[in-house]
Amino acid sequence: MIKKKLALLSLAVLTSCLLLAPQIGLQQAAALEKFTSDLDKRKGDGRTTRSLVGVKKGDFKGLASKKQVLIDIKVVLDGKTKYQVMTRSEGDTRRYNVGCRFGAWGQLPMGFGIEYFVKTGIVGGEEVNLVVYPGSRSEHPDNDISCVFDKRFPKSAVLHLRGLFKVTANNYPNRTDVQFRPISRTSLSSEDLKKLQ
Repeated sequence: MIKKKLALLSLAVLTSCLLLAPQIGLQQAAALEKFTSDLDKRKGDGRTTRSLVGVKKGDFKGLASKKQVLIDIKVVLDGKTKYQVMTRSEGDTRRYNVGCRFGAWGQLPMGFGIEYFVKTGIVGGEEVNLVVYPGSRSEHPDNDISCVFDKRFPKSAVLHLRGLFKVTANNYPNRTDVQFRPISRTSLSSEDLKKLQ
């Protein structure tokens, strides 16, 4: 008799959890926002840096407050300046130059623990950086990092970053690192899925 009552109680609790789970998920789900930009070389604070083209630094820093974002960012590379875009794998203590230059087209490595680091420039004494963890192409088919040609920049290579990401940020005294971590379509609402079509 006691076992039967416990079984019925367990079933009632499980049913309640299953009924409440979708509602909790809907309340916690963050709307997917789109962010598109080109990054090109600019002069800033007496040295050559990168800055956003077509958006303000405040708009870019505002990404740190977003929860989920669909990004499409192109970083224009001249093939000469060192440390334009850096990469490292999980466990590495150093970052290395990404081999994206004119004529060296193709997809760049993706996978667990691979990071791409882009300095966007210094404005008003503060640096804002991109730190992208693209995930693997098989687990995150919407994400891609490639070295491509863009006819708007005929003498340069372009690092093309795109995909679905959760946004987090680390703040330091003189800089903000905006981090992008991969998410899948299963974490999106039906309204957000329509934005991808």
